[in-house]
Amino acid sequence: MDNKNGTTFFTPTLKYKEMILLEYIEQNPDTTQKELGKIIGSAASMINLYLDEEEAKGYLKREYLSSKTVKYHITQKGKKRKNYLNISYMQELINHYKLAKKELEDFLLNATKKGHHNIILYGAGEVCEIILTTLKNSSRLDISIPAIIDDDLEKRGKTIENIPIISKKDLDKYPHDAIFISSYTFEEQIAKELKNIGYEEDRIIKFFDGRK
Repeated sequence: MDNKNGTTFFTPTLKYKEMILLEYIEQNPDTTQKELGKIIGSAASMINLYLDEEEAKGYLKREYLSSKTVKYHITQKGKKRKNYLNISYMQELINHYKLAKKELEDFLLNATKKGHHNIILYGAGEVCEIILTTLKNSSRLDISIPAIIDDDLEKRGKTIENIPIISKKDLDKYPHDAIFISSYTFEEQIAKELKNIGYEEDRIIKFFDGRK
């Protein structure tokens, strides 16, 4: 799911909703239950139950300005709770990052065992940047990236981490052992195009379908 807080892959557990609820109320004491419902992805009827629980635990107080207007105040205890939830959430993110980083490192390490130490990346997007960051921070990998291919004319001639972005027509100008397709969306299409121009299939590294 996608929400306003930028989380795309994590299921919004009760703890996560509680963290977002406390954070938002702290920054927006004049918020409404309807607005809170949109923020944490819950029905407005459920928000009142969440607020009752938080108030019963001493995490917030409600100030009734009128029969229809309520102002929310996060207590000191509520701030401590919010900080604890934030730290716990960050730890889970770090754990997920470590697992993903190790999987990518292991995959690249396997490529080096096959003699691929000079690898051209195909696709100058987010995946490319993740790979470059992984290589930069890894002590296990002996891999050089002489160039990055991209079919976007606006990207060609530019650099990422001082690595030139080139056309696939210029492949021969950059000695390399293999091409790593750093594009999730166009992986199959790129692999097909490389084979069509006579590039050896066993030198095409495909991460997303688990090959190589």
